[in-house]
Amino acid sequence: MIKNLFTKHDHRPIAEITKEEVMHAASYYWRFNNFGISFSSPYSMQGSQYFSKLGLRQSISIYLVEEGPQIGVDLSLSAELTDEGAALGIVGAILILPVTVAVGAVSYIEYDNDAQRLMNGFWQYLYGFKKNPKPPTGQPYVPSWAQGQTAPQTAQPQTGMPRACPKCGTQVDSTDVFCKKCGAKF
Repeated sequence: MIKNLFTKHDHRPIAEITKEEVMHAASYYWRFNNFGISFSSPYSMQGSQYFSKLGLRQSISIYLVEEGPQIGVDLSLSAELTDEGAALGIVGAILILPVTVAVGAVSYIEYDNDAQRLMNGFWQYLYGFKKNPKPPTGQPYVPSWAQGQTAPQTAQPQTGMPRACPKCGTQVDSTDVFCKKCGAKF
């Protein structure tokens, strides 16, 4: 059983950028931050990462819609506690209830703050993407509660090498299901 800790939604209209550029930027940003990404249509994507030590799964979904001359970007980020995480919490509650309650409250606030930081980072990156259409550089953001863990596991392996769409020749990521330009399904 999965327990949803929270879901954050944000919708923003973006001007002077194409749907394809938004999808490229979103793919770059979330993969850079260790999310496994999949595309369910040319203009929607989902992704997740899993912190096995905590039993925590973070998931994102992005949908694009046309809003006149602008592109509406709908972003959702959620955190879920899996069975493993819930079992650890129950054992901790039985053994040391007062400490678990205090740590759990702080952890929820940290999860929430870190999710907001990830979302704000995405919007900043997206707004600057038109001027600098390159993948992010530097180190990905590591939440304070995840430091000391091994890299999070992603829902799908990232094979990385781009390929060309057989229909129109546009470069696409190897994990894409649809072409971002013509919409052809692979």
